[in-house]
Parts: sequence; structure tokens; C-alpha cells
Amino acid sequence: MTSQVTSVSAIERKNLVLNVVEGGLYISTTAFLSFQTVLPALVSRLGGTNVEVGMVAAIAYIGAVLPQLFAARVVETLPWKKPWAIRLGFAQRLCVLLMGLFILFFGSVGSPLVLWIFFLLYLLNQTVGGITSVGWFDFFVKITSPKKRGRLIGYRNSLGGFGAFLCGFVLTWLLASFAFPLGYALAFVLAFMLQVSSVVVQRYMIETDPSPTVARRPIFSFLKDLRRVLRADRDFSRFLVASAFLIMAMMPQGFFIVHVLKDFAADESVVGLFTLSMVAIQVVSALVIGFVIDRYGNKTALLCAASSMLMATLGAVIAPTPGWFVVVFGFLGVNFAAEGMVRSNMAIEYSPAAQRSTYLGLMNTLLTPCYLSGLAGGLVADLLGYRGMFMVGAFFSVIGIFLLATRVRDPRAIQRVAA
Repeated sequence: MTSQVTSVSAIERKNLVLNVVEGGLYISTTAFLSFQTVLPALVSRLGGTNVEVGMVAAIAYIGAVLPQLFAARVVETLPWKKPWAIRLGFAQRLCVLLMGLFILFFGSVGSPLVLWIFFLLYLLNQTVGGITSVGWFDFFVKITSPKKRGRLIGYRNSLGGFGAFLCGFVLTWLLASFAFPLGYALAFVLAFMLQVSSVVVQRYMIETDPSPTVARRPIFSFLKDLRRVLRADRDFSRFLVASAFLIMAMMPQGFFIVHVLKDFAADESVVGLFTLSMVAIQVVSALVIGFVIDRYGNKTALLCAASSMLMATLGAVIAPTPGWFVVVFGFLGVNFAAEGMVRSNMAIEYSPAAQRSTYLGLMNTLLTPCYLSGLAGGLVADLLGYRGMFMVGAFFSVIGIFLLATRVRDPRAIQRVAA
């Protein structure tokens, strides 16, 4: 019995170390592929309007979350989650390489068609990533005990933030040293190499036992069951309402860099500088958020992330010079390092073990329309200017934080009461 416990403990430690390394490699590529700095600047260079700049965040989120509910219908029937994460994860990495090669060969053409083909490739990347993430997150939760998930999220994001910080220097050098579009293309290729390395590391993780499964259901029966989940689990439903406002509060994030480039007439070197600012803070903030999750629960951690988004938005409203945006992107980095993982972890903890992927997919698919706020932000910016649009985002932040603080119960608190 003792040797069996030791063996299980050794497997858990191995998985934890590999998970940290895998996350560090993958998250470090956010410096090269940032939809808050790099991609909006790229779209602007390709001739994109405010609405098209707003499409970056819309595609980033909608492509990733819309297919998750339908992927969950398959994932919940699979006793082994790792093969799903590996195979589809590799396909998603290939999309990054395709984007880099396309920008290299066609980025300087100057045609609207180039911009829209790039959007299609980016949508393909995000869609495949969204399909992958349902099984990946189920696998992540399965091999990590609840008491260690917060720390593991913190370690992954902190190491990834440090890697992204180093990649930010490389990005700054690439954009300063190579004429457009070569600098951007090289950034995509480097991101592909790091992401493929993360898949290689993932292959060595150990999935010891099969998961509880449910039988494949006809699509209409599946959707009917989801309605019952929402009616029966009122805590989860209130959590979704608060999350909707917090997602709409992220409307301004893709416009911070465009505001600086256009309204302050800054040169393109600030893209690398602000990316550095955003990822550097993740090294520390991710560790703190991980501790908060394990010590105080996901709700408190999500409140910290949401408050950081509010501070970033208000900072952008009052910033008198481009230098102030170092702080703005610092707050944005805190939000970016925590918000998605914490919200997903919180949704998972509301669910029974056999329905983890279903709860995650249900949350992300139902919240898909909220991610159109990035696209709406372009229209609002045309009407009210960038600062006016930032104020709209701040309004959503305040509502979301209020609902989360006063109307939502942390799932761990619910479990303690039930016990």
C-alpha cells in the first residue's frame, strides 16, 4: 500500500512539473501573438479600420469559445482526455505557422483581401484552439488535485510571464530591426516553435485512470439537458450573468495600443515596450493569484482580475502621455494572466466530475455574444472617440464586479455548506 501511494505521489509530482514547463512554453508565446498589442498593431499596418481592429479581440474570444459546447458533447464521452489535447493541440500550432508564412509572403501587398484572409486564418487558429481547450482543461483538472490547482495555475502563468518577458525583448528587436512584414512573420514562426515544444512536453504527462463518462446524446437531448443545468444550478447561472459583464468590460483592451499609435503619434517601438510591461507583471501577479485561489477561492481571485481590468481602463482614460500606458498595460497584464483560467476553474468547480467539460463548454458558448463587445468597441470609438469607449468599458467593469461580489457564491463555499 505504501509503495502504491508513493508511486501515485511521484506521478502527481511529475505531472505538476511537466504542466508548469508546458504552460511556461505556451504562455510565453503571448508576447509574440498578443491580441492586446501585436495583432491590433499588425491589423492597423494592414490597413484595418477601428471596427477591424475591434475584430481582433472578437475573433480571439469567439473563435475560442463558440465551438466549446459542441466539443464538450464529444469530450464528456471520452474516458481518456490526453489524446484529444495532444492531437488537436498540434493542429492548432500548425495554424500559427500558416499565419506567419502568410504574413511573410503577402503582408506587404496592401490589399483588403490580405487582411481578411489573415482574419480567416486567425479564426481557424482560435477555433481549433477552442475545440482543443475543452479536452485539455478537463485533462488539466483530472491530473491535478483541487488543493494544488491554484498554485499550479500560478506557477504556469508566472513561468510563462517570465518567458513572455524575454520574448518581449525579442519582439522589440524584431520589429525594430526588420522591415514590415518580416518582423511580424518571424514573431509568428518563433511562437510556433515554442508552442510545438509545449506539445512535446505534454506527451510525457501521465493520465493514470479513465474519467467518468456519459453516453453520447442526440444533439437536441443534449441541449435540453443544458437548459435543465441552468434552471437547477442557480449559483452557476448567477456566476454566468456576472461573467457576461466582466467580459464586456474587456472591450477596450485591443484599442489601448491603437489609441497610443494614433492619438499620441507614437512609433511602432512602443508595441514591444507595452508588451514587455504587460507580461513582466505576470511573473509576480500569477504567483499571487495562485496563492489567492488556494487560500481564498476562485471568486476572490476573479475579483482581483476584474479590478485590474477596471484600473487599466480608467488609467487609459486619464493618461496624458504615452509613458503612462506602461502602467495601463501592467494592470492589463494582471487581468490577462488570471481572468480566463480562474473563470474556467471556477466553472469546473460548480460541476459534477462527469460534466466538467459540459459546464466549461456551456459557460463559454453562452457567453460568446459578450465577446462581440470588442467589435462593438470599434463602432463606439468611431462615435465617442477612444476615451469615450474606455468609459463604456469601465461602466461594464463596475456592474460585473458588483454582481460578482454580492450575488455569486464561490463553489468551494457551497461545498463546505453542503458538507
